[in-house]
Amino acid sequence: MRLLKVLLGYTSAIFALMACTTNTNNSDEEDDFDASIVCPAAGENAYGMPNRGTFVDERDGQEYKYTTIGDQVWMAENLNYDAQGSICQGRDTSKCALYGRLYSYVGRVPDRTIDTINWNFIDSVCPNGWHLPTLTEWKQLGSVVGGIETEIAASRLKSVSGWEKSKWGAGIDACAFSVLPGGGFSYESTSEGVAGAFLSSTSGFESLNYNISFDGIMGYGLGAGRYSIRCIRN
Repeated sequence: MRLLKVLLGYTSAIFALMACTTNTNNSDEEDDFDASIVCPAAGENAYGMPNRGTFVDERDGQEYKYTTIGDQVWMAENLNYDAQGSICQGRDTSKCALYGRLYSYVGRVPDRTIDTINWNFIDSVCPNGWHLPTLTEWKQLGSVVGGIETEIAASRLKSVSGWEKSKWGAGIDACAFSVLPGGGFSYESTSEGVAGAFLSSTSGFESLNYNISFDGIMGYGLGAGRYSIRCIRN
């Protein structure tokens, strides 16, 4: 099965948030989002943990914030684990403290005809008890904060500052997910300042045509470059 995935899955799926701050949504359905219900700051989640808090990555001692949104528990900041092949945005070491590191799990096989997936990286990059989210898990996150085809969903996940370079503006950070525009980095080109781009563990043709509202939350396939990681609780 893994071999089949390698043969078919030559791109890595990423999730990008780059929406403007708005209180309207792109559908005719009423928006009944209530942060006190969807992502309350107080109380406990299904794991018996406080809904919001911190945990320590035992591999390097780094501490990360997390937040509970719906029935998911997400890291509330980007992974900053120094995995092989990871870099800081723009190859500037000072950027890692702000954005975390950027990662890729796609590599070119020796004959240079197809890309291959580093499954060991996918299985091991996140701290113990956490994993690289699937595209389905990213979609679920989008759906509970306002709908994956809406601008307001992205706004609710974005930080309230740090988006000065983006024409879409800052967010309202309704669930303390706090996405910063760390962007991606590919062939010395960067989207820093205008987008937050995140890896998904889903790879293959099923992700190639996945595009959701350029003004909202957007998922798509990409074979080259490095992107941020947000891990999700097992």
